[in-house]
Amino acid sequence: MPRGWLLLLCLVLFVWPPLSFAGEVASTLTTLEMRGAPAVIELLAHGLVAAVSVAGASALWSASPGGRVLAGVALIGMGLTQVQSLYWSVLPRNTYPGDKLPRAIVVVLHSVVWLAYLRRSRTVKEAAQLSR
Repeated sequence: MPRGWLLLLCLVLFVWPPLSFAGEVASTLTTLEMRGAPAVIELLAHGLVAAVSVAGASALWSASPGGRVLAGVALIGMGLTQVQSLYWSVLPRNTYPGDKLPRAIVVVLHSVVWLAYLRRSRTVKEAAQLSR
């Protein structure tokens, strides 16, 4: 069982993207027909990121050898979809215009810090080697 920062990363990957996706679906489901195909494509992309994120968290939790790669893909996907939804979204957002850049910076930093942790952490490397 993971502990420390690895446990926190697993929780972030397992909780944040699926809840964010569920909120998006709940807030746009009634207006999806009006928003058209771009909204459906955007929701599908966000759903894919949520699924990869849960898979990455599960792989890290079980110390699978591919867990680091899958979690890294999930973190990159999280960052890209969140920045995309700030600037080029068809879906509704509760973001003030002046908040976009600071939020985008925080999102990118969040992903970069976790990616650096995945790359440098002995705990993650040891867990992946023990499972082989």
